[in-house]
Amino acid sequence: MTRRPALGSALIAAVSLALLSGCTATDDPAPSPTSPPTASSAPSASPEPSPTPSAVPAATCDTVLAAEGSQKLSDDGLEPLPTPKVFDALAVRMVEADGIACAWGKPSTDITLTVVQVGVAPGDAGAWSDALAETGYVLSDDPVPGAYTGPVEPGSGISPVAVRADGSLTFVSAPTFASMLAPAA
Repeated sequence: MTRRPALGSALIAAVSLALLSGCTATDDPAPSPTSPPTASSAPSASPEPSPTPSAVPAATCDTVLAAEGSQKLSDDGLEPLPTPKVFDALAVRMVEADGIACAWGKPSTDITLTVVQVGVAPGDAGAWSDALAETGYVLSDDPVPGAYTGPVEPGSGISPVAVRADGSLTFVSAPTFASMLAPAA
């Protein structure tokens, strides 16, 4: 009888458990990283910080804007788009960190609004400050306190904004809507 080494059995058991846990429903979602990915592929000297439970969960596309923002979208003829296209470097990092991406567009036009939001745990605030700086965002507090103005988008000539408030970071492609974000729950 051939006996497998204990390490091999433990590894097989761990891989099996990991695969099976991805196939079962659970009431508690698995924690996901909230810090932005870095461009460096070199291993870090210290382990990545684990997500802090006090991070505000990201909203949904139905709740990310306050009622007045949703009404303005409706009044302007913008409808939810099924698949948001995210191009801004900061917004891409936010999506990669399990943020939500929402988009609304006006039919038969190229008019769109993109909103991306990610919850930020207190321990991850520094990493997101670095991500803002690396992607060209500068604190301006315009049009709302906590707003960072981003680089001008070449196609539209508009500078998007990112707003840090209530334990979240929210990217808004049209600065006007920054004042219409719903407060985090």
